[in-house]
Amino acid sequence: MLLAFDDDREIVDTICALGERAGFRAVSSTSASRLRELVASSQPDVIVLDLQMPDEDGVSALRHLADAQCAAKIFLITGMDERTIASAEQYGLRRGLAVFATLQKPFDPDELLARFEKAHAAIRALTPADLEQAIETGELVVHYQPIIRRFADNTWDVAAVEALLRWNHPVRGLLTPESFVSMGEAHGLSRAMTDFVLQRGIEQLKGWEAQRLRVGLRVNIAATLISDIAFPDRLERMLVERSVDPEALALEITETAMLEQTPDAFDILTRLRIKNIGLAIDDFGIGYSSLTQLFRMPFNEMKIDRSLVGRIVESKEASIMVDALISLAHKLNLTVCAEGVENRATLDALAGFGADFAQGYFISTPVPPVEIPRIIAHWDEQQRHPKARSSRPPR
Repeated sequence: MLLAFDDDREIVDTICALGERAGFRAVSSTSASRLRELVASSQPDVIVLDLQMPDEDGVSALRHLADAQCAAKIFLITGMDERTIASAEQYGLRRGLAVFATLQKPFDPDELLARFEKAHAAIRALTPADLEQAIETGELVVHYQPIIRRFADNTWDVAAVEALLRWNHPVRGLLTPESFVSMGEAHGLSRAMTDFVLQRGIEQLKGWEAQRLRVGLRVNIAATLISDIAFPDRLERMLVERSVDPEALALEITETAMLEQTPDAFDILTRLRIKNIGLAIDDFGIGYSSLTQLFRMPFNEMKIDRSLVGRIVESKEASIMVDALISLAHKLNLTVCAEGVENRATLDALAGFGADFAQGYFISTPVPPVEIPRIIAHWDEQQRHPKARSSRPPR
């Protein structure tokens, strides 16, 4: 829905025609006094507003929209000078409005149409076709979240990174997996997305190796790939082509994905371990745990879910649970990585429990690959100067 307000009927009709070409359903008025009524009744996605209206000026209209917490994208179109337009734009932004564009009259219809099309692309739901195009045109990128390893003296260094998929959308900006991965998996794009992350991650390992940085790589694997018999051999070829040691790679598989223990799952996971590729049971402890998976399946690591780890400082029950899981894992010859480390107190508690690895925002948010050397240098510096251990990596 697009609402257009301008006291010139010819202009408002042009705005509506362009809005409809961009995919909106357009409603217009030459009276700003109808703004309250139309906004309340239609919940628009876009509002086009002339700052100079005879019955109510545009700033008063912006004030009402801000007071009403309107979430629509707002276009300011007016014949006023640029400084006045800029001032009105700043007012709207500072009041929390989504001022999407400003144009001075007379405006270029083609420019306004392009702005409308961009706004429409940002509003409509993402589709599998959008994701396929993103894969083909190189819009997907990989960020990396460091994982630190504990030494006997309870110091930590960066031992590995988890590769996390991102979509650098040309309109919506950087999208996290929650925005598109489930859709992709539901429409048969799991293999394309996973192969992309694996290929980029393996290439990045070689790039860091050239900088004399040796870290391991962790990659999440979709449940559908646990039924792809060809996957282990395809992954081995990727590693051989880049001359990467298989032991540098570990695949993370959620415990919910392993509830159905099919013959193919045993086949695939066993062959991956035979090829010396690590396997971690991910998100362990979120409520679907089957302890038999820890010895029936060839995992060599347990990743304890953030919902438990994040509460160990404040919750005695969570603390007991995490301590027990770490002890159990070690008795089964599994290493343990604790996710969701948000502060030094949590990291210190995990060290006391004997966790082998830790991951979370206290250590670092997911970052582009160029940031990893800086984060590694920060943790190395902490070990040389223990008094600095209470700080996060510099942002």
